[in-house]
Amino acid sequence: MKRILCILMIFMFVGCNIDTEKEVNETQKEKEKNEYISYVKKVKTIKESSSSLPFDVEVLFDKITKEEVRYQVIIDNPKEDITDVKAVAVHNMQTDDVFPSTGIFEKTMDLIPNGKPEGIILIGYIPYTGSIDKFKCEIKVLIEYKYQNKKYTGYYVTKK
Repeated sequence: MKRILCILMIFMFVGCNIDTEKEVNETQKEKEKNEYISYVKKVKTIKESSSSLPFDVEVLFDKITKEEVRYQVIIDNPKEDITDVKAVAVHNMQTDDVFPSTGIFEKTMDLIPNGKPEGIILIGYIPYTGSIDKFKCEIKVLIEYKYQNKKYTGYYVTKK
């Protein structure tokens, strides 16, 4: 009888631990989701790029199929050490996809001159059937980072 009681207590203890870990994971996922939504809402309100960023930002567009354009936001060439980079890129086109991001659902990244990785690339896809020459799209990027031990938020806005 004591064995049965011990076995039941072990299962109850293990079951409680699993539930606690599951709750922590769900809480973390909810926090990440809310942070992502907050960044997307914030960057949609931005009208112009930050006047100076300690790195380069470039946006490239490629027609990859008859119905789709791929865009790449490239963040590279840091002037000095840039740490804890979080970024999200949004556009003004109709899409069912989520917007590309880094550092929100995964570990933040660092940009170190002559270091690895050499840059950060955010890639997204936009449904589009026309010619790439006639493609018009506005991309807005929010980049949160630490530079010289201070936290900054920078913006990059472009039109194609």
